[in-house]
Amino acid sequence: MKSPLLTAVIRGNKVGAIAPGQTLTTQVLIPVIRGSKVGAIALLQTLTATLTLAQPQPPIETTSFFCGTVEGIPATMARTPNGEMPMVIWDKNAIKDPEINAQQQCEEVSRRFQTYYDNGTLNYITSGIMNGQLVACVAPGENEPCSGILFPLSGGSNPRGMLQRMFRIRVASAGPIAETTDRLYISFDKYLNGEYPQLPALGSRTPPVPRRDVPQ
Repeated sequence: MKSPLLTAVIRGNKVGAIAPGQTLTTQVLIPVIRGSKVGAIALLQTLTATLTLAQPQPPIETTSFFCGTVEGIPATMARTPNGEMPMVIWDKNAIKDPEINAQQQCEEVSRRFQTYYDNGTLNYITSGIMNGQLVACVAPGENEPCSGILFPLSGGSNPRGMLQRMFRIRVASAGPIAETTDRLYISFDKYLNGEYPQLPALGSRTPPVPRRDVPQ
């Protein structure tokens, strides 16, 4: 079916109409527009918009967070340019407050991950005391204090080990481990790039980026 706009332009052409099957090249388009009294600007705008839409769009280079599931268990997930991977799987061992169910915890923590990522503070994940409770939190750099709560850590005297279990990774200590003072700092970028060895996990907990063993 002919475009009404194009038909009108061709009819107003003083040089010559486009033959059936002829390609609308620059050589053909210019005399058509010059001979047209109406619609030349609109035709150019339409063709420009069409060419713009046809240009390939660059891939999305960002990360977003949402509450999904892993083997039916609510999980805070990261959607990256390389695929989706679980951050925290909210099984019964990950919930401290019995009044908060796994789905609620998952949705709330997913929102916090997104907020910290968007404002540029999701650099390191560590543990600390905030508002009088032991929590997993974000920190701007290694050996720096917490700048925002992610979620409470359930009981125990070894926050380092608890954090490693929550994120299912092994991170070597730089020296002898003192459970009350040796804080673990997980680099968010390294975590997404699979640079930490994994702890044994459920069969489907395989991130899209292969994790490479690093020297202990």
